[in-house]
Amino acid sequence: MNQKFKSTIDKPWLSVINEESKKRIYKLGVKAIQSLLKESKEISYRNIAARSKELDELGRGIHPNSVKNNKELYEYYLKHSKRKTKTSKNTKIKVGEIDFRNIKIDRDLERVKGRYMQLSKIELVELLINAEQYIAEQNQTWVKSQFESYK
Repeated sequence: MNQKFKSTIDKPWLSVINEESKKRIYKLGVKAIQSLLKESKEISYRNIAARSKELDELGRGIHPNSVKNNKELYEYYLKHSKRKTKTSKNTKIKVGEIDFRNIKIDRDLERVKGRYMQLSKIELVELLINAEQYIAEQNQTWVKSQFESYK
C-alpha cells in the first residue's frame, strides 16, 4: 500500500532549504575528501562522514548516503577514490580458437576452478558458448577431412 500522493500545497521555502542543504553537504564532503587525501587515508563513504563531523562547526557532519545522493559530491568522490567500479566486472571475454589450442591436459585443475569461480554468470556463459562453437567447428573440420580421406 505504498502510494505516493501529490501535494496540492506549494512550499517554495522547502526548496530553498533543500538547496542550502545540498550546498552544505557538498562543501563539507569536499573538505573531508581533501583532508583525507592530505593524510593519505582511504576515501570511503564512512571515512568522509566521520571526517565531516570533525570539520563541521555544528558537529553534525554528513551522512554516508549523502555522498551518493549529492550528484556533484559523488562525482568529486569518484575522481579521488580508488574504488573499483562495477563496470569493470562486465568486461567481455573474447576467447578465440588459439586459446583452446593451447590448453594442456596436465594443467592444475584447482587453479582453473578458482579462475572460473571469479567470473560472473555472463562471462561464464560467453566462455561456454565460445567453447561449444570451437568444438563444433573442430568436429565439422574432422568429419570433412575423414570424408575426403575415405574417397
